[in-house]
Amino acid sequence: MDGRTIRDILGYLIGGLLVMVLIPLGLYRASQAFDHVTGMHLIPIASLRVTVAVILSFSGLLFAVWSNVGLNRIGKGGPLEVAGVEISPKTETLVTTGPYKYTRNPMLFGTCLFYYGEAVYLNSVIASALVTVFMIFMLVFVKKVEEPRLVKDFGTDYEWYRQQVSMFIPRIQKRQRFKNV
Repeated sequence: MDGRTIRDILGYLIGGLLVMVLIPLGLYRASQAFDHVTGMHLIPIASLRVTVAVILSFSGLLFAVWSNVGLNRIGKGGPLEVAGVEISPKTETLVTTGPYKYTRNPMLFGTCLFYYGEAVYLNSVIASALVTVFMIFMLVFVKKVEEPRLVKDFGTDYEWYRQQVSMFIPRIQKRQRFKNV
């Protein structure tokens, strides 16, 4: 195995641990610690709550995995650079197909759906509020850090794509085809 493969594996292990274990555990602990303060619940009917939670979590997980696979296969890289340190190699190709034709940030969208699913399952207003804060923080991060890097890396192709596709909430485009450049 070369250095890139080892870095990719470590990045996915650490990222997976953070996204799938540590943040959900934090949401659980916060809901246990503070939900009694609000005295409010999201959905009082248990069967409805569990159904909504499963739909949100499963849809979010699918969307996040689908976007990550597309980014790796088509873009030949990963999604994140923090403080100038690449967690995985930068994408080489601008990806505008798959989930990227509906939203510029499908991994974030999917991850937020997944976390909202957990908040609904926990029936926690506190967990839901924390997911909202996380989502806002990440959207600001994307706007201030990721988008300037994408403009620098992909220039007018990214500018055009940014004008055509929603930043976060997926929306169906009118028969517009995007090319991978």
